[in-house]
Amino acid sequence: MSMEGIEQNPIVYDLMSEMAFQHKKVDVKAWVDMYSTRRYGQTLPLIQEGWNVLYHTIYNCTDGAYDKNRDVIVAFPDVDPSLISVQHEQSHHNDKPYSGTIIKEITDSFDQPHLWYPTSEVIYALELFITSGDELSRCNTYRYDLVDLTRQVLAKYANELFFKVIEAYQSRDIHGMTLLSQRFLDLVEDLDTLLACHDGFLLGPWLESAKQLALNEEQERQFEWNARTQITMWFDNSDEEASLLRDYGNKYWNGLLHDYYGPRAAIYFKYLRESLESGEDFKLRGWRREWIKLTNEWQKRRNIFPVESSGDALNTSRWLFNKYLNLSNPETKLVLELN
Repeated sequence: MSMEGIEQNPIVYDLMSEMAFQHKKVDVKAWVDMYSTRRYGQTLPLIQEGWNVLYHTIYNCTDGAYDKNRDVIVAFPDVDPSLISVQHEQSHHNDKPYSGTIIKEITDSFDQPHLWYPTSEVIYALELFITSGDELSRCNTYRYDLVDLTRQVLAKYANELFFKVIEAYQSRDIHGMTLLSQRFLDLVEDLDTLLACHDGFLLGPWLESAKQLALNEEQERQFEWNARTQITMWFDNSDEEASLLRDYGNKYWNGLLHDYYGPRAAIYFKYLRESLESGEDFKLRGWRREWIKLTNEWQKRRNIFPVESSGDALNTSRWLFNKYLNLSNPETKLVLELN
């Protein structure tokens, strides 16, 4: 195992660590059932079913793709929107919610988000996790997994929203583009609120741990800059050319979404709107100058972020599920129908 110290996916490291003590082939389905019991301290059939869904979907990628965390929020496209090609695909599973847009081709310097499972099935797993919340909400490991699973589902939803923004732009639908881009930015803020609900998804501890290594003020400033740079864009960019080592960490961390990823997306959407209003081409160089400037300035900032969680993970997950994934919500249906 080579984890770079992140260990953000507990079940993977749990199983791999156990392999040194296994002499026979593991019955993974049985192991996953036992894992949920060990992790939460009790056996709940709905949670076991939820983990079984995840085992057959998220944890079952066999297509050989090596880079799976390139979601739009944390790896925003540095590309002319006229060069983005999208294709729609709908997937249903036992009448579970709609899966939406899947990206098939992107040109230029943007790695496409990778989707290897039916989103509707993972949304169903999230429903099972939420339903079990009244019995498990006091369990710290459950809250971590609930936040992480909700984040995973909404990250894919954000990809759908982004490509609907691009479709509206390419159709010269300024009203639809404005509505959908604001919806995307609202989702980023809502995800930031979700991530605040568990200590495992906070930016603050990362920055504070770097500063604590310093012996003086000069080192503290340098170490914080190092920590901010590592998770955003490594410092070999020009004013108009981003570093190839950008979005290196793809961190879904509270504080980082509100303070950096959201403002970056807002700049891109501003240039989309200005392009439609003026009838001119998208100003790619202007966009690059502005978001690189945002990055450089953010890396130099010294603002403080929380090091302890706040908010209720279960209530927040329920709220976000109803807001974005519940098809009985008219606002959700509007977004899914906008093309």
